[in-house]
Amino acid sequence: MILGPNRMFRGTIVAHAYAAVAKTLPALVQRWARSGVGNAVAGRADRMWAALFGRRNPLFQVIAITIYCVGLAIFFLCVAPHIPNRYAGMWHWLPISVTLVANMGFYAAASAADPGTVTPDNARAACRVFPYDCLLYFRRNCDTCRLPKPARSKHCSTCGKCVQMAEHHCVWLNNCVGLRNTRWFVGFLATFAIVCVYGAYLASTVLLELRHVLGLASAAAAVWDDDLGRHVALSFRSSLLYVLDSRPLLAVLLVLLVVMAPAIVFFAGYQLRIVMLGYTGNEETKWLNVADAIHDGVVFAVRESDDAPREVIRVIEEEDQPADLRPRRPITHLRQVPNLYDRGPWRNLAFALFPPPSAPARKTHTG
Repeated sequence: MILGPNRMFRGTIVAHAYAAVAKTLPALVQRWARSGVGNAVAGRADRMWAALFGRRNPLFQVIAITIYCVGLAIFFLCVAPHIPNRYAGMWHWLPISVTLVANMGFYAAASAADPGTVTPDNARAACRVFPYDCLLYFRRNCDTCRLPKPARSKHCSTCGKCVQMAEHHCVWLNNCVGLRNTRWFVGFLATFAIVCVYGAYLASTVLLELRHVLGLASAAAAVWDDDLGRHVALSFRSSLLYVLDSRPLLAVLLVLLVVMAPAIVFFAGYQLRIVMLGYTGNEETKWLNVADAIHDGVVFAVRESDDAPREVIRVIEEEDQPADLRPRRPITHLRQVPNLYDRGPWRNLAFALFPPPSAPARKTHTG
């Protein structure tokens, strides 16, 4: 669902799976619903779907918080009483407690913070934060907000507003991720990845500890084998399965953490990577569009005039090329196109963590 719309995966099984789940299947269900229950009922279902997914609502945020709280409750019921143990010392409580508090704080901040909303008061100031590169972004007004559209901004149809340096709309935060809260979002992902990995490690130590407590680690531990008709030594794998069978909540927690940890680590790494490379998730699609235009042979390095200090990158459609007499050379690879918003990895990260203060445009007063 995250990668399917990305043009990088066009023509792959990822794109086909996304199309099947997000487009083909809903269209089939809608067609069957209209033929089975009538247009009136199906219309109400469409409006309910739009209310859930077409505008901000706290449903998925409540689901996320509920899952998080259930996981914490299981941790404190099944894991905490067995720490310290022979595999994990008491000192582990310090890093896990600090990480948990930081993770919840980052989540609250990312959810509550203004992502960088463009308003009539700050629109002009927002337009001065980033220059227009005339390739990804052009100076114009938003078609919906009717306000000047800052470079790197995007109008979020779910929130109904333009967001500076827009990343994406996150249903789990019930908020957009943009210039003002990217730092909290990155912090949340990084600490959540640590929580999942560290939690899986501590739960595993408790699993091994219970194996000893229940006497299943002894060489004398044996089970009856129906096929052989005698007792056989209990294997390591069988002893772990026995513990999990006797502690179902611990098993649920371990499965949840083992499934979530790789996904969260991957997404946190992906988010940190694009921040340090100087682009956003929204801009990744734009750059892939530029790559497609290069493949189509319509991207050029153009010298606007004979005395222009440098070349600029422009898209010149095939039908416009004969009439365009400016000196130009074709761009053959995306590496030849500079990213105006890339300051270098560490400066990109510093900018995301410490964005410029938001200053509304100065109002003029008439006497």
